[in-house]
Amino acid sequence: MKILMVDDEATVTSFLSDVAKLKGLTDIDVAASGEEALQMVVQNTYDLITLDIRMPGLSGLEILALLRNMCPHAIIAIISGHIPQDISKETAGCVDVLISKPATLDTLHCLLDNAIRIHDAMSEIRSLDVASVTGDVSATF
Repeated sequence: MKILMVDDEATVTSFLSDVAKLKGLTDIDVAASGEEALQMVVQNTYDLITLDIRMPGLSGLEILALLRNMCPHAIIAIISGHIPQDISKETAGCVDVLISKPATLDTLHCLLDNAIRIHDAMSEIRSLDVASVTGDVSATF
């Protein structure tokens, strides 16, 4: 499972990375700005993206729709201490979960556990043997 963690505070991305590594996740990229995150998404496909809102340059909300369009199957979790009350429906539709900082360890474990389950289920679906599926179709329908 490939993860992108976007936050301008190195202590936050370090902590999130450490929690993910405890779950055995090691394919983790870190971006300190919205611009850097967009560059990484152009070059990689991510299964989970954690995103801060307030950052220098482009904010998390400004790049959210772009991230969703570029990684339509990724789980996108906003983890921020500054979640506005008036998020538009369009913006809210691009995010899977809003988590307020400071996030509890239990919340982060829950996010990662569920992201792993979704990733594993999608991998299983994608690995279905097409030959066995295209056998005697009349017997299956």
